[in-house]
Amino acid sequence: MKKWYLVYCQPSKELQAKQNLEQQTYEVYLPRFKRTRRHARRVETILAPLFPRYLFVRMDLEIDRWRSVNGTRGVSYLLVNEERPMEVPEFIIQSLKNRETAEGGVALDTLCMFIKGDAVQITDGAFQGYKAIFERMGDQERVHLLLNFLGRDLNIALPAYAIEAA
Repeated sequence: MKKWYLVYCQPSKELQAKQNLEQQTYEVYLPRFKRTRRHARRVETILAPLFPRYLFVRMDLEIDRWRSVNGTRGVSYLLVNEERPMEVPEFIIQSLKNRETAEGGVALDTLCMFIKGDAVQITDGAFQGYKAIFERMGDQERVHLLLNFLGRDLNIALPAYAIEAA
């Protein structure tokens, strides 16, 4: 029976690994998201890997020659546990696919674990240790918060990794 497994790729070679695995007739899933990239005074929106250096491959370990995945260009190795590839539950892949937009990227706002009005704790940066109210998820993995600072409500934007549930 075909199941999903996790592949670790060489740096910035996810697309190359995906194409080469597909040429070997494997079903491959590379979740990506829309990201804004700024370079040389230009701003462009690109589809970047949701999990840098990782992709998912679907195969039947009894039929497919799964060890050949490790020799594929762009692949570092297939993640294994006790000499067997690590299985990824189907519901995780399906959940990611259900969140894809028409452009092919995963909608990050649907992956957010907070909803508007949730109390959060700031864990990094100038406001570390303060409590705030979650407003919304922004682009480029930033969150918008309402912070009561010195008796005034401030709207601030922080990296998503800089907050946790209060």
